[in-house]
Amino acid sequence: MLFEELKSGLAGPLAGMGTSFSASLFGLSGSLILGFLDLQAGQAQNRFHNELEDWLAAAVSAADADAHDEAATVANGSGSPELAAAIERLNRAVSENSGKTASQATAHLAEGIQGLVKHMRSEQQMIRDWVESQSNQQQDIKELLERLLDERERAR
Repeated sequence: MLFEELKSGLAGPLAGMGTSFSASLFGLSGSLILGFLDLQAGQAQNRFHNELEDWLAAAVSAADADAHDEAATVANGSGSPELAAAIERLNRAVSENSGKTASQATAHLAEGIQGLVKHMRSEQQMIRDWVESQSNQQQDIKELLERLLDERERAR
């Protein structure tokens, strides 16, 4: 009879232990998935940054070559040297500003991705802490059950 009461009393905590174990597995798998996504996002960011730099370098060098050709045409043609110098300065200013804008956009993108990664890592840490807490609770319940069984055996 005492043993039946003990079994019925432990049915609730054991069901909770099953739930917490399932939640722990879910948390660990979620952590693995988020870690993989973090790795993929980092690699994608690096690829995007490299390809953007290559594209910008090609665009700026092509624009510089076109501007130099136009300035030479104006200087050799009917235009004045002052006009050619002004066109050259204007082309240089435009190419510098477009490079800065692209750099700023890349920096903002990198900051956004970095913020996302930090958020993902903080969520992973919360899940790890929760899993550790559940594990400690399960260990405490296991020790309690063992003590109850020992007490029951001594009582016989």
